[in-house]
Amino acid sequence: MASKHTPPPPRASLADALFPKVRQRVLAVLFDTPGRSFFMGEVIAMAHSGTGAVQRELADLAASGVLTVHKQGKQKHYQANADAPVFDALSALVGQTMGVNNVIRTSLARVSDQVNAAFVVDQAPTAQQTPVTVMLFGIDAGNGAVSDAMQSAANILARQVSFTLHTTDSVAAALEQDSRFLVRMLQVPKTWIVGSEDALFNQPS
Repeated sequence: MASKHTPPPPRASLADALFPKVRQRVLAVLFDTPGRSFFMGEVIAMAHSGTGAVQRELADLAASGVLTVHKQGKQKHYQANADAPVFDALSALVGQTMGVNNVIRTSLARVSDQVNAAFVVDQAPTAQQTPVTVMLFGIDAGNGAVSDAMQSAANILARQVSFTLHTTDSVAAALEQDSRFLVRMLQVPKTWIVGSEDALFNQPS
């Protein structure tokens, strides 16, 4: 769905006050999934920033002890350092301001009258350069507000956000064509952002 009007994205003010944009994006990559390591090319792709700028951030963060570095074959892998004194604080900050799920949640708050359930499809570690996929459930008011909200999230994340808005009618039509449609959708690894599975069966009409 294309957005005709894109409002200026809301600022993640605390993160903006503390870190420049490239560092925010690098921290979001490493601390949004602190349990795994990333080689440099992955971080560059996922941070959507210049190679030199990301390399400098990784070097500075590793030198400060915020990241650990180890080699796998010929490649350096970077990972959030769970033993760093600021690990908990940075994890909380990323989750509250720069993390994918929180950015989507904050953007959806402005269309809470149209979306009563939503989840982000969990991605495999090797697929995190792909767009963020969001499934929304609610009503289609035809005013473009949902598209604007998702575009705002994409602007903040510097990453494409792909979404589908399912209404009561569209779910019913899909179920009529394929009775296992909803079952398969709910089997997808996911993180609920708004509501829960129960909300799918109690949608506004």
